[in-house]
Amino acid sequence: MKSQIVHCLTDTRAKAIYIDQIGRIKEKYLVPHVFVYRMMELYHKNAPPKTDRSVHGRYFEYVVGETLAMNGIKHMYYQATVAYVSLAVFDWFLYHRTTPVSISCKTKARDQWKQAALEGFALKQVYTQATNYLITMEALSNTNKKIEQAPRSIDWFIVATDQNFTHVIQEISKRDYIEARPISPISKGTLVSAYNQE
Repeated sequence: MKSQIVHCLTDTRAKAIYIDQIGRIKEKYLVPHVFVYRMMELYHKNAPPKTDRSVHGRYFEYVVGETLAMNGIKHMYYQATVAYVSLAVFDWFLYHRTTPVSISCKTKARDQWKQAALEGFALKQVYTQATNYLITMEALSNTNKKIEQAPRSIDWFIVATDQNFTHVIQEISKRDYIEARPISPISKGTLVSAYNQE
C-alpha cells in the first residue's frame, strides 16, 4: 500500500518506520480499525529496539491521518495551530467554517487525555460547534471516571482498533472540509507607517 500523506510527515525516524510498514500491507484498502490494527502490529513487530515513545506517538498520528486520507478527506492539517485558539496544537484538524473537527491521537489515554481536553476546550471557545475526538490505542475503562468528571470539551473517545473507529471515520468523511484562508488580526483600519524624512 502507498501512503497518501507521506509528504506531510515531519519526524524523520517515525517517517522511515512508517513508510517501511505501510509498504508491507498488500491490500489496496482496509477498513480504518483493521488498518490501524495491522499498522500497529507491524510497528511492534518491526520497529527498531529501544525506539522512544515520541516516535511511537508520531507513528500512531500518521496511521490515524492515513485513515482520513484513505476515506476521501482531502483537506486536513497536521500539527495545526488555529487562529485565536491559544496554546493548542492539534494532531489533525479538519477545517469547516462553522463546525471544524479536531483529532487528538494518544497511544495511552491515562493522563494524556487531559491535554486533549484542554485543547478541545480552547477550540470550543472560538468554534462553539466544533467536534473534538480523542483517538487512543487503549481501552478507556480505567480512565472513564476521571473523564466523566472533565468538562465536555472532548466529544468522542474512541479506541482506534474498535469497529466504532471505522464508523466515526466514515461519518467524518461525509462532510466537505475546505482549505482554511489566513486570517489577519486586523480586520479594519488604515496602515500608517511613520518614518523620518531628512
